[in-house]
Amino acid sequence: MNKHGGYYGSNSKMLDFSININPLGMPPGLKYDLIAGMDHLGTYPEVNGESTLKRLAKRLNVPRENLILGNGAIDLIYLYTRSVGRGNAPAMILVPTFNEYRRALTMNGWDPVIEWEVGALDDFRIDPDPLIQCINTQKPNTVFLCNPNNPTGMAYSPDYIRGMIKRCDPEIHWFIDESFIDFSSKESCLEMMLQDNRQMILLRSMTKFFGIPGLRVGYAIAHPDIITAMEGYQMPWSVNALALAAVDSVFEDTTFIKESRKYMVKERHRVYMALSKIKGLKVYPSSADFHLCCLKSGTATALNEGLNARGINIRTCEDFAGLTPGFFRIAVKKKEDNDQLIAALSEMVK
Repeated sequence: MNKHGGYYGSNSKMLDFSININPLGMPPGLKYDLIAGMDHLGTYPEVNGESTLKRLAKRLNVPRENLILGNGAIDLIYLYTRSVGRGNAPAMILVPTFNEYRRALTMNGWDPVIEWEVGALDDFRIDPDPLIQCINTQKPNTVFLCNPNNPTGMAYSPDYIRGMIKRCDPEIHWFIDESFIDFSSKESCLEMMLQDNRQMILLRSMTKFFGIPGLRVGYAIAHPDIITAMEGYQMPWSVNALALAAVDSVFEDTTFIKESRKYMVKERHRVYMALSKIKGLKVYPSSADFHLCCLKSGTATALNEGLNARGINIRTCEDFAGLTPGFFRIAVKKKEDNDQLIAALSEMVK
């Protein structure tokens, strides 16, 4: 299994920058809604969360047949690869990116899995011309694009993505992972998908922005044909009663949503500017709640060992395709926590 999910060591007070969760935590009212929801744990939830799906569809202003819920966004990655394109279907992944796309594809028999590398020399920004040429030559069934991307933080506007899609075979599926879109100033591709009626799937995580990784709930918006295929392979009761309650609860707190976005824009920029002043470090601009960094000498593993001794943990990136051992990723956390990391890096990285 791939390496993610945070620090699991013996230091219970470790300041963990390896996980990308809203530093403001969960919406304050969610706790009380979950406590109230415990009264219903003696009954089964709806098999597929139909009532929740209808309310979510209304909130997102999309047809119900364009939606599916999952046991976290990652569940929907595996569900898609299990239900669509089985039997030697080719796929393309734009790397470096989240490792679970490849694992899910390989596990479910997709072949070949083509990796298109977006390089550090371009600040990990896609050059569309060679990419489109490769897509039109290789003819993948699906192109996987994380937007904003994990771990680089690079994000693209719907118009930029539409420009690439229109130059490719209209039968190609575009799997666009928008797990970090709520932290970004870029717009979602939702309107573009609905207007163009494209064979697309937009993945949304509720873990990151709403600070609830332990509840395991996410959703996908896709062309009805894709949703139907996924529903055919979905296990019953994939989403538990408390997770279903959270879907309704978190969107009600508009103040929390606005404050989270405002905080992230300001603090992300402040952290970026501070890291940019460290001579032995290259930091990349980000549209998510984290920054990708690269040491000009040494390895991130050795750096993390030194940071662990100071009670700080980072995400080393040697397991991401296309990244060298000097790369690491750090979350944007509360100001005082960020200052502690910045001070440690300023001392240790020369």
